[in-house]
Formats: sequence, structure tokens, C-alpha cells
Amino acid sequence: MAFPFSSTKNWINLSSADRTSGTSNDFTIQFNSGGITNDSGGYFGSKSYINPIFFSFPNNAFNIQEDFNNVFYVSGNKFVANIGNVVQNTYKALELTPGLYQNVGQLTTQLTSIINGFLKSSDPVLGGNTYTGNVNLGQVLDPTQLTYNKINFTFANPAAGETVNLYFSQGTPISFVSINNQNFGSVIGTDENVFTLTVAEPQHTLPYLPNLNIYDIIQIKCNLTRSTYELELKPGQSSNGVLSPSLIMVAFPSANFVVNDNILFTNNNPLLYRQIMNTSNYDSINIQICDKNGRKIPFFGEVDFSITIERETYTEPVNLARAKDQSPYTAPMFYQ
Repeated sequence: MAFPFSSTKNWINLSSADRTSGTSNDFTIQFNSGGITNDSGGYFGSKSYINPIFFSFPNNAFNIQEDFNNVFYVSGNKFVANIGNVVQNTYKALELTPGLYQNVGQLTTQLTSIINGFLKSSDPVLGGNTYTGNVNLGQVLDPTQLTYNKINFTFANPAAGETVNLYFSQGTPISFVSINNQNFGSVIGTDENVFTLTVAEPQHTLPYLPNLNIYDIIQIKCNLTRSTYELELKPGQSSNGVLSPSLIMVAFPSANFVVNDNILFTNNNPLLYRQIMNTSNYDSINIQICDKNGRKIPFFGEVDFSITIERETYTEPVNLARAKDQSPYTAPMFYQ
């Protein structure tokens, strides 16, 4: 007589109240999993699944951050230092004040102050050559146009021959890339390597709209997920990566999940983000809240979350009578 397959399921629900260590964007939960991890379930085995229910955290991370994207560079005709008989270009790194810039006006005011504060200082470069002109920033003047929020740079009242070069993007000279490996070119709306303001061409409008939301994709990473894969590049590698198990539990566009001052992701489909866990025995779990590049998002406040771990155990059909008949210890012996 054959018996049908049967299965049993157990669940563990984990929430922010269970966090045992770490910070709001990188934390660990220690828990007792003995009730759902100790049975292999025969030949067909057992499987554990993890499923996010919801994640909520404050939408208040700085879009200009220290040592991440707050540095840009300037140069120009008065940035020349004579050292013996050698003339070399001199560039200056300027730092934008870290903070949460909520509109284009706040960004342009801060940039104008920093740039002109340097150009007008008593010794902006070697040799002490100050500038006569001002670099002023504003939005495109016509509010009826879709491009109204584009940032316009104006070189006002420059002296004859004065030039200013501004570097905001990652495509600056190679020495700058190594120093400023992150940039806020997309924040202000440019991917240009450099643009120059002169007496002949004192105005320049950036080609793209500013993007003050630098966290357009949110990734929730978990050390126990394994259902998906991603191309992983080694440091300094631009191609020919290896396919590795992904640690991403769920990824979603932040713009679609902003509720008041929070980013709130809710999973309304219990199977949509369900993933097989990469081990059948576990008693801890680590979760990180990251941007699309895997960098942890430094928001201020606490995360609220709920996840479910599901253990599914299979019981195989067994025909005990047949198993007994085939046993070498119980099979009948025939003699001649």
C-alpha cells in the first residue's frame, strides 16, 4: 500500500523588537530556531524560506554627505603657479556643506557662496590672484518651461581674460577621480567633465534637471537569501565578473514608497518576494538597508520591519510491508 506525500510548515516572525545588535541600517537578530531547523525531512529534504512583510524607515538621509559627494574642483587662468621655469595647472578642491538639500534654491545658494568665497579670498591660489568676477547660480528664468529647474551658471562682471573651470562630475582628470571617487554631478544635473566660464561665454546651463534624491533604489540585503544571482566585479574590475548568489531580499524604487516623511515598503503578495534561504540551520540573521550600489543608507532614526521565516518539511511515502520483504534479514531462504 502506498502512502501520499505530506508536508508540515512552521513559521517564525521577526520584527524590529527582536533586533539584538547593530545600527538602524545594519543590524543582527539572534533567535532560537531549534523548532524549525533540526529535521532533514528524508530524501526530499526540507526547505526554509524568507519573506519580507514590510520595512519602514525615515526619509531623511543627507543627499550631500561628507567624504561621499560633497567635493568638487575649480581651476582657471589665475590658478597658475610659477615654480622656477615650470608652469603647472593648479586645481582647488572645494567642499559643499553636508546636509539634506530639499530644493534647488538651497543648493544654488550654497554653491554660490562657496565658489565666490574662494575666488574672492585674499589668497585663493598660489600667488594670491583674486578674481574680479562673481560666479552666480540660479534656475532657468522661464517658469513655464519643463526645464525650469535646470541650474544656470553666470560669470558676472569678470575682468578681461578671466576664466573659471568647474568640475562636478566623475569624469574629471584621473587624479581627481582617485580623490573624489563619488560626486554629486547627477545631484546638480550634469555629467560633463568640465565647463568653462569666460568673458566671451559667461553663461552655462547644465544639461539635466537636478536630482536631489540620490537614493532612487532601495535594497534590503540579508545574509541568508540565495534565490537570485548578480554579476560581481572585483575591485578595479569593469567587466568579466563572476555570477554570485545575491544577498538582496527585496529592491524597490524609493519614489513609489514615500509616505509623508518615511519610506514604507509593504508586501501585499505573500509569495512575490519569497526566497529560499541559503542554509537549513541558522540562529541569526543580518539585514542591511542599502542604495543601488550596495552602500548603506545613513538615515537618522529607527527602522521598523517585519519578516517571516517559513520551514517546510516533507514526509515521504513509505511502504513498510515491501520494505520488510526486501530486507536481507527477513527474506525467505530456499534449499535444495
